[in-house]
Amino acid sequence: MRNVSIALLGCGNVGRGFVELAGRERQRIRDRYGVDLEIGRILVRDLTKIRPGVDRRLLTTRALEVIDSDCDVVVELVGGVHTAGAFVRRALANGQDVVTANKALLAAHGPELFEAATQRGLSIGFEASVCGGIPVVRALHRGLAGDSIESIRGIVNGTCNFVLSRMEEGLDFEGAVHAAQERGFAEADPSMDIDGHDSAQKIRILASLAFDAPVTHESVIGIRSVTREQIERAHAGGCVIRLVAEAERLPGGVTVRVRPREIDAADIFGSVRDEYNVVAIRGRATGEVVLTGKGAGALPTAAAVLSDVIEIAQLRSARPAEVGRVGVRTSSSAGAPRLVAR
Repeated sequence: MRNVSIALLGCGNVGRGFVELAGRERQRIRDRYGVDLEIGRILVRDLTKIRPGVDRRLLTTRALEVIDSDCDVVVELVGGVHTAGAFVRRALANGQDVVTANKALLAAHGPELFEAATQRGLSIGFEASVCGGIPVVRALHRGLAGDSIESIRGIVNGTCNFVLSRMEEGLDFEGAVHAAQERGFAEADPSMDIDGHDSAQKIRILASLAFDAPVTHESVIGIRSVTREQIERAHAGGCVIRLVAEAERLPGGVTVRVRPREIDAADIFGSVRDEYNVVAIRGRATGEVVLTGKGAGALPTAAAVLSDVIEIAQLRSARPAEVGRVGVRTSSSAGAPRLVAR
């Protein structure tokens, strides 16, 4: 049995979901994977806030008290770029593996962080950064490793899909965004989601895993301009409007597009509603492989984080014999992270 201590940075919705799952699934993980996961310290902003199911004795507002504790894995769930980046750099410098759901951090500093991890023989897990609980990162890195990927397309933003689904039911754009905020799917400022930038970050991460070529063209259009009238016209023609992100390998490089599209309601992309996501990966040999599931929400995202922690815990056990270790490297031409086996 391998004992693995976890330092948790951030205890918002996803952080609390992670604490809940880690406790609920602890015995199953011990029995099945041979690792015992224990959360040592938790960084929070406000010690007075009530967090049901979270041991208050583990909480602190001092980041270094958490990162510099005697832990094996640092889970970064604070979000943002600058502070989160400083936390991850500190953890790597300490020799700790990292798991993050922070797509913005990876988009801004992924190559640097992955290079630092590689130099120290460490791992960075980021399954939760794309599509919540859908294991699309693992599918690209492992399940489809024997095939050449030609294209990826997906509905990868649960907030936008929820908003468009509510507009189909009669709400106007502002009302639908407010409903998403009430459900915890949208931030107080939903611009990153509804303007398409969140989808663009996610499809760039997937493109970096799938292709050995740089992104040479990118266009991003969100759903802010989608009206009820457009949705009703689409419905009259048996279609729905969805925000679709696409990445395609072309002779000159990789093209990335994010845009609202009319889709046949009977198509799998048209049938995906609310916070659900769908990703279709087309391989030269396998054809189209489709993955779908909850792309937003605390527990689905927390499940992806926990999955990375379990995998890293197993890898830590194998490291002394240099067996099965996974590292990360960067492609200077693509400027984005790419996983490789070591």
